[in-house]
Amino acid sequence: MTMKLLINAKWRTQRHMSGVQRYAVGLSKAIEGSDLDAYWTQPKHGSRLAGMIWEQRTLPRIARTYDALLCPGNMAPSRLDSGTRLLVIVHCLRYRIHPESYSKAFVRWYERMIPKIICRADHVFTVSECERTEIEAHYPESLGKISVLKPGLDAAFNPGVARDPALPDSPYVVAVTSAAPAKNLTTLVRAYAASPQLPQLLLVGVTPTEADVLCPESVRSRVRAMGHINNPERVASLIAHADMLLSPSLYESFGLPCLEAMGCATPVIASDIPAHREVCANAARYAHPEDEAAWKSIMLELHENQALRARLAKAGHVRSRRFVWSDAVDTLRDVLQGLEMRTGV
Repeated sequence: MTMKLLINAKWRTQRHMSGVQRYAVGLSKAIEGSDLDAYWTQPKHGSRLAGMIWEQRTLPRIARTYDALLCPGNMAPSRLDSGTRLLVIVHCLRYRIHPESYSKAFVRWYERMIPKIICRADHVFTVSECERTEIEAHYPESLGKISVLKPGLDAAFNPGVARDPALPDSPYVVAVTSAAPAKNLTTLVRAYAASPQLPQLLLVGVTPTEADVLCPESVRSRVRAMGHINNPERVASLIAHADMLLSPSLYESFGLPCLEAMGCATPVIASDIPAHREVCANAARYAHPEDEAAWKSIMLELHENQALRARLAKAGHVRSRRFVWSDAVDTLRDVLQGLEMRTGV
C-alpha cells in the first residue's frame, strides 16, 4: 500500500481520558505496530477552544501533503483539500439521543458539524453494528460508506492485574461511568440504596460532589466516589478486584467498561440496551435501565450466588478475547486499499 496516512492526535493534548480517547490510544498503538504508512499530528495547546481552531484551520493545511486523514475522535475538519481522503470515526449520537447530557453549546456544535463531516468524509467508521444502524437512520448520507471498527481489549485488563493499594480491603462493586443523565446513575443508586446487603459501591468517573447530589443521605457512607482516573492500569485494578461491574446506561454506542470487566473476569450486570447485548451477548446479566426492582434483584442474586459469579466471570473472559485491535487495523487497511484503487493514489 502506498497511501500516506495522517492521524489527528488531538486527544493527546486533552486533560481527561474518556472512552473516546482510550479508543484512540488503543487504535493508535495497533496502527504503530502495523504495516500502514502512518504519521501523527496534534495541536500545541490542550484547551478545547484552541483544539477546535487547530482542527478546523491548521490541520487541513498539514493534511495537504498526505493521501488520507484519519480523525478517530468524532470531530474532523469540515473543509479539506480535495486530494486528501477523509476517514472519521463517529463514536455515538448521544448528543442527539440524550442532549441533556451536554451543554447547549456542545449540542449546537455537534448538530452543525457532524452532518458536514459525514458528507465530506470518504469513509465513516463507528464502534458497533447497532451504532452503525443508528447513524444510518439519522444521517442517510452515511449509507454506503460506513463500517465498524470495534475496539480491542487493552492488555492491562486481565484477571492477574495487581491490586491497587488505594482499594478498600473489604469487598466492593464498581461502576465506571459519569454523572451525565444518560449514564442513568440515579436508577442504580436507588436500587443499591434498597440493598443494604451489598458491599461498598465505588463510582469511577464521578466526583464526591456529584455523588452527594446523586445519592440519598442514607446511602452516602456506602458510596465512594473515585473521581476521574486517566491511568488505565489503575482502572483495570479497580475493575479486576470488584465483585461485579454495574453499567446502567440508558444509551451506549459500545460499552467499553463492560468489555474491560469481562477481560478482567469480573461479572457484569448491564442495562438491556443493544450495545451491551452486542458486546456481552450471554456473558452478562441484564436489567431494564429504568427498572429499579430488577436491578436490585439481579445485584442481590449475583452477590449471594458465588457459582453464578464464577460462571459469568469465565464466560465474560472467553468472550473478551474476541475483541482484538488487529481486526480494526485489518478493516482500516481494507478501506484504504479500496480508496487507493478508486483514486489511483
